[in-house]
Amino acid sequence: MTPEHRSALQERLARNPGIILETLAEAGEATLAELIECLPAGCWHKMAGERMTDVLQLVAGWGEVTTIIHTADGIFEIGGAFPAGESGHGFYNLRSTGGLHGHLRPERCAAVYAVERPFMNKATASLLFVNHAGGIMFKIFVGRDAEGQLRADQLAALRALPARMAAATEPPCTTC
Repeated sequence: MTPEHRSALQERLARNPGIILETLAEAGEATLAELIECLPAGCWHKMAGERMTDVLQLVAGWGEVTTIIHTADGIFEIGGAFPAGESGHGFYNLRSTGGLHGHLRPERCAAVYAVERPFMNKATASLLFVNHAGGIMFKIFVGRDAEGQLRADQLAALRALPARMAAATEPPCTTC
């Protein structure tokens, strides 16, 4: 992406940060990862893809969230607790007997973004799991309370994730 194109996208997203990023990506504007990084500063924080399973294990304890899988052919929204999982046979296996379950390939995750931005006149907060081609694997959105507000406990947990994941990748202090 040229610096001019990046600048134009940054200006466009600053004017309308709630635009559906997949629409821009499908139009060939940029990859979803590039578009996320064109959102206004402070809207997003990037974590290493190697932290995917660590992030998912924490999210499994958050309670009701919405998982979204957005393809060119449909948008699937699954409400409920994100299932706990475990690694085995090359997959991160989601353990659930109903609702959301399946098998993820963690090595295909290049980055996890914590994103806060408006959408349809509401505040949103989500985790976007991005593959090596810059596409979205899936998204997990913070749940809402009875008044439709983002759950404060989940929002605090999401905001703490980037620092927590960065700290977890640093080697332990051997001189302390």
